[in-house]
Amino acid sequence: MYKRAILPNGLRVVTGEMPHTRSATVSVYVGAGSRYETDPEAGLSHFLEHMLFKGASRRPTAREISEAIESVGGMHNAATDREATVYYAKVPDSAALETIDILADMVRDPVMDGAELEKERSVILEELATIEDSPAELAGLLVDETLWPDQPLGRNVGGTEESVSALPLSSVVSYLKAQYVPSNMILVVAGNIRHDEIVEAAHRWLGDMPDAPPHPWYPVRGRDGAPRVAIREKATEQAHVCIAYPSVALGHPDRYAVDLLSTILGEGMSSRLFLELREERALVYDVHSYPSEFRDAGSLTIYAGCDPEKSRVTAESALEEVRKLLTGMPDAEFEKGKSMARGRIQLRMEDTRSLAGWLGSQELLLGEILTVDEVVAQINAVTRDDVLRVGRELLRPELATIAAVGPFESDTPFEGLI
Repeated sequence: MYKRAILPNGLRVVTGEMPHTRSATVSVYVGAGSRYETDPEAGLSHFLEHMLFKGASRRPTAREISEAIESVGGMHNAATDREATVYYAKVPDSAALETIDILADMVRDPVMDGAELEKERSVILEELATIEDSPAELAGLLVDETLWPDQPLGRNVGGTEESVSALPLSSVVSYLKAQYVPSNMILVVAGNIRHDEIVEAAHRWLGDMPDAPPHPWYPVRGRDGAPRVAIREKATEQAHVCIAYPSVALGHPDRYAVDLLSTILGEGMSSRLFLELREERALVYDVHSYPSEFRDAGSLTIYAGCDPEKSRVTAESALEEVRKLLTGMPDAEFEKGKSMARGRIQLRMEDTRSLAGWLGSQELLLGEILTVDEVVAQINAVTRDDVLRVGRELLRPELATIAAVGPFESDTPFEGLI
């Protein structure tokens, strides 16, 4: 499924050869994200991600970077999360080696111009403003903040209006030098490519890049009695409600049991939450659950969008479905969940961008890569008793947090639920 090499300077190169495709996805993963930032630095990783598209040594303007990729029919973007930043471009396979040149130049020698930084500051502030117009996204951010209060893991990756407005160019440059070092970066290429050619290109463009120890990330802290219900009053037509439980970390042995628990509870139109809250009771348009896993922590979150007048009964119904699930599940439902989890993984592997994401995220966050067959074997090894045991340990009302965004003046609609 993949091949791996390490350059003398510590840069890891991972490839997934897909000779049946006509495309290639080139990605650079960096150990940089909101978990690496202090409170005054909130949004720094994301700000730097934006700046790297403003120009680099061999293509000194944003236009030259975008034209180099789009002129061959490719597309490119980047994403910053709590523990990783990734830059990627999906291009015809014939352009893969040139694309390594483009991304390598961006992460190694970007143009850091003060005037461009001020322009990009305004762009990022507009990006933060779009979240204010997305109450469902706000609810997800609010429940994370409630689950992990006053710490980087619970913070909006983009930072705040105040922190972004205050970040100076010197901080962005210093952060680049600290985190964008070979031992903290991975070049991943998936598609119709040859491993040896990719390693050779990596040597050419990144092989002489000097290494240094990167800054560490900030570990999760306890809640210390912080409130477990948070309300954001907003004049919306719908209420957006999230219920979150602390869960296991990315490398925990129960990770796949948690994933199956979420699949059965709230993923897809045949899940318990969807069938009961939408199909039977018509309380919602959208209801689902999702797990989140990080290096030392995790969560399982339920989201529902409903009429504000029905927000309490919606939350009660979701909690009741959790309770009923933990009393037991039929064999057919359990096996359907397993089959669904296996099938989703297999479908992902048909796309070069998805395969690059599979390889790069595991290599960066875990330091090892499991193949599809190895993950499927771990899913198959999970028993129904494992899922019920993990659910009873984690999905306890006294561990839950609730966050809601909508026309609420107080948390009265949710009193006594958890």
